[in-house]
Amino acid sequence: MQNSETYPHQSPEFPQNFTEMPAPYASEPSVDLGLQYAFRFKGTASEYFGIWIVNILLTIVTLGLYAPWAKVRRLRYFYGNTWFIQRRFDFTGLPSKILIGRLIALAVYAAISLAMKYSVELLLAGMLLIFFAVPWLIRSTIRFRARNSKFGNRRFYFSGSNKSAYWCFFKCIAVSLLTLGLFVPVAVWLYKRECLNHLYVGQLSFKLNADWPAYMRAMYMPVLIFLAVMAALAAVLALLFSLSSGLGIEHFAGLFMLVYLVGYLFIWPLMLARIFITTWNSTTLNRSQFTTDCNQWRYAWIILSNWLAKIISLGLLTPWAAIRLYKYQSESLKMVLVDNPDELMNQLQQDHNAIAEELSDIFDLDISL
Repeated sequence: MQNSETYPHQSPEFPQNFTEMPAPYASEPSVDLGLQYAFRFKGTASEYFGIWIVNILLTIVTLGLYAPWAKVRRLRYFYGNTWFIQRRFDFTGLPSKILIGRLIALAVYAAISLAMKYSVELLLAGMLLIFFAVPWLIRSTIRFRARNSKFGNRRFYFSGSNKSAYWCFFKCIAVSLLTLGLFVPVAVWLYKRECLNHLYVGQLSFKLNADWPAYMRAMYMPVLIFLAVMAALAAVLALLFSLSSGLGIEHFAGLFMLVYLVGYLFIWPLMLARIFITTWNSTTLNRSQFTTDCNQWRYAWIILSNWLAKIISLGLLTPWAAIRLYKYQSESLKMVLVDNPDELMNQLQQDHNAIAEELSDIFDLDISL
């Protein structure tokens, strides 16, 4: 087997690092190229609630040892219920391998926690080590997740190297620090580009075609809208207060603060919505173009109302919230299909371990695209 650190970048017509093309499933229908196809999600909140509650109970009873099986069941449910052109996705990770990674991750976490009690120097050294391990963790986690993700009979593949991961990481840190945080959207763009531009399904590569100003607009437009609305509201309320004689200033101030609170809560969900839209409207898979008809206001409302539902229900509506958001995300995605999915060829790659995946979970690193 060829070393997984050597990655092909040749055109799909001349593959050199691929296994033989798998025969299409007999049940796989033919597709008409050049047409737009939509993604579908067939899962339901009631089904997922049963998986979710059993996962929680068994994880508690086994003192966390069931967590890898819980993760695999969750991922297989979401992947297995996601369909595109009558072919579904799948997750093939083995819980036993994830368990080994989790035990190592817990040992690292315990060592850092123990150091915190006895030595500030050891604690700082441990935190510094984790900080500089972040690029390796992210790269290894995406590689493990891609290796165990399938579309039909074709695997995903992540070709990013540690060198490119660290270079992206230091560029993100430099851009954020040197601009005092004003150019954080550029860091988001760099991260998205690093993740997508090294991702393959079969021999076909993803590519993010958006530029960094698109992410500046995506993330700062909600802030500008919020400031404009609050300025206009303040002017209107000031005018009404000057014309009124019966109402005290506290009534106008209360209305202003209510609108301020609602608007403030919408800023981050709107940013997430616009990042999602900007990313997928600018992504291609070889010659095939992704698009999304996601509405930024509906997406933001789903996120905000999910937060409120989980708080009010003390977490019991978590499965409903997860299904609701994932279903809207996946079913808003479409692709103008140019490349035949039956001609995809799996790339040779090693079966990577899950240590980084579990370390990312333990230290709550969000590895989302």
